[in-house]
Amino acid sequence: MARTTLFLLLLTALWSCAESSNDAASISDSGTGTGGSLARFTIVGNYLYTVDNTSLHSFDISQAAEIKPRETIYVGEGVETIFPLNGFLFLGTRDGMLIYQILPGGLPQFVSNYQHVVSCDPVVANNQYAYVTLRASGCRQAGPGAADLLEIIDIRYIQDPQVVASYSMDSPFGLGLDGQTLFLCEGAGGLKVFDVANPRDIQLLHHFTNFNAIDVIPLGSLLLVIGPDRIVQLDYSNIDDIKVVSEIAIGV
Repeated sequence: MARTTLFLLLLTALWSCAESSNDAASISDSGTGTGGSLARFTIVGNYLYTVDNTSLHSFDISQAAEIKPRETIYVGEGVETIFPLNGFLFLGTRDGMLIYQILPGGLPQFVSNYQHVVSCDPVVANNQYAYVTLRASGCRQAGPGAADLLEIIDIRYIQDPQVVASYSMDSPFGLGLDGQTLFLCEGAGGLKVFDVANPRDIQLLHHFTNFNAIDVIPLGSLLLVIGPDRIVQLDYSNIDDIKVVSEIAIGV
């Protein structure tokens, strides 16, 4: 494996969290790093955003030698993940998804939320839909009535997110999105690849069962699949013929 590829894999692993779980008008996803759906921090422009169990924290990182805390916002119990898109932050919590807009100066402002039964749930999104996995199996926080699901939420009217479809899954973890292709991790159950062009009728394209998948990061035509014991790099430039490019053992 090339040294640069190895470095990229290791760097990406640090950006991703596997659970044992410039101003707002011009703010966009910065390209300074790409995190998985289980990530607990992200960079947008000159600002770093992190979440802990109850709060969203923002930092000015425009001067690397002097990182400045900006604001801490209490958002409620059970915050698990953060995902940036088009000047918004999507927070996955144990009982729903919270959406914050990044204002001028980098400060987040609450926009809306969507609630579900208490479970473990990362989120990814595009301009039209947010994709949320709800995991009851093996989730210590899961409440009564929790199920293993993929939920697709219409966010075109971002002030009022609405669920448009739910699909049963098998202990889903992280997920990643590239265009109309959704990559969904099922832990020991492997990796599923869906065509989600029609959110009310998604199609399973592939199911890889030969590795443990906890989170994924799509990088153009390459997919990094992060598991508890290894990182697998897949080439999906031909979605009909996805190939393993390389893998590296971790945590052993």
